[in-house]
Amino acid sequence: MKTTPNSNLGDAIEVDITKFLVQHPYSTDVQIRFIYSTNTHGTAISWMTPAQTHDQTMNYLYSQCEDIACRSIAPMMDTPAVKFIYSAKIRAPKEYNVFMSAVKTTVEAYNSTWNESIFISPVKVQSYLIALAVGDLEQKSLGTSEGGVPIGVITEPGMMSKSAEEFKNLAVWFNAVAIYFPSSKYPWPQYDILVLPPSFPMGGMENPMLTFVSPTVIVGDKSQVFVAAHEMAHSWTGNSVTCADWANFWLNEGFTVSSKKVIRID
Repeated sequence: MKTTPNSNLGDAIEVDITKFLVQHPYSTDVQIRFIYSTNTHGTAISWMTPAQTHDQTMNYLYSQCEDIACRSIAPMMDTPAVKFIYSAKIRAPKEYNVFMSAVKTTVEAYNSTWNESIFISPVKVQSYLIALAVGDLEQKSLGTSEGGVPIGVITEPGMMSKSAEEFKNLAVWFNAVAIYFPSSKYPWPQYDILVLPPSFPMGGMENPMLTFVSPTVIVGDKSQVFVAAHEMAHSWTGNSVTCADWANFWLNEGFTVSSKKVIRID
């Protein structure tokens, strides 16, 4: 194995499996394990102090991997043409709650002060859809869709009341978006929307099962809920059916823009 430095994109990892194939000429599977570490300067992770959060009580971490920033978290291909399932173990102090764009299977004590949360992504995704959020977070159910998909909202305790009220019709909106994709069933087992702290610099991000949205959508009159419709539609156009390369990324967004017309405000 060797690495090829690139000042713009980082080091490319090249693995020569010729020797393995010679020794195992009839093998159809090759397993490669990388042992690696990252640092706090990676472009995909934002580390926020309590002062940068809404409640200003605890530190906060969130990721933003789109488009090729996931390479600063894990050594993997970042073209949208490559999809995979993944699992993760996240260790954090016990007072923190951890969420990912995957199914949380267990939370167990790692030691006297830290917990270990285990996640599994049951559907193949591209690397830019890996998402992580750690902080003083709570989750509230907003019901289920007509297809039985659990719908919820996640945010800091001080933002929960307003966020839950703003998105109380999220299951209804989910049903309305799903009507536009009758031939394709929603592929994930749940749908949650995470309202981030005020320092989150984006409008939204369609991470599977964990849509990220800016707190600027919480305005009290539901006038900005089209952001949720747009990100929900990405579950089908972009996350499920994906452009093959970044040159055609407009396909992900182009078919999703029309979803803003789905929402009707009472």
